[in-house]
Amino acid sequence: MKIPALAHISTLTYLIPLLAGIWQFKRLDRPMKMFFLLCVLSLIEVTAEYILSVKHINNSFLINYYFLIDSLFLSVVYLYSIEDKRTKRIILILAILFIVIWVLDSLIFAVPGQMNNEMAVTSRIFIIVASIVIVLAVMKKTDSLLIDNPIFWVSTGYVLYSAGVLFVFGLSNELLKIGMLYFAVAWHINWSLAIVANLMFTRSFYCRAKQLI
Repeated sequence: MKIPALAHISTLTYLIPLLAGIWQFKRLDRPMKMFFLLCVLSLIEVTAEYILSVKHINNSFLINYYFLIDSLFLSVVYLYSIEDKRTKRIILILAILFIVIWVLDSLIFAVPGQMNNEMAVTSRIFIIVASIVIVLAVMKKTDSLLIDNPIFWVSTGYVLYSAGVLFVFGLSNELLKIGMLYFAVAWHINWSLAIVANLMFTRSFYCRAKQLI
């Protein structure tokens, strides 16, 4: 099946926050430098996915491992961005719980050659909860406008994307069983939301507020 045009566009948009991060790198604080590194990893992962898709090679193993990498790196970004001990403790507990679930699920339930639906959904739920915790902390502690806080754009971008793809990820293997066409139609949601999220991530690199919350 021919790769849809939206997939090409979505892949290219991963370059936008990366270029913004390079341009603003000297101004970035530690949390945003960590987020820049996450953007680099995201571009590498999505590019590898794209190349394997073009060559008609199964890329599910990359996706499955990236659920862990994405979640843990985002946790580190959040931990660096906060001083509030209670919020930091919540993020740390959530991250440890996610690692335990990922390891157990990978050892017991994972099916080789398939996207791990359970961990796809679990990783999105973890990211949504952790991001909401951070947004609430930002709203309580920051003295600046929310739109001037880079972590606000990072966390809301992740909430928007994760909430939107939750059911698509969960049903991906079932959609593949029905037919590749159904899978591709549903995956347009993922590609569309990835574009929006990448634009929000790009905005985060141009924020003025740098204070820890």
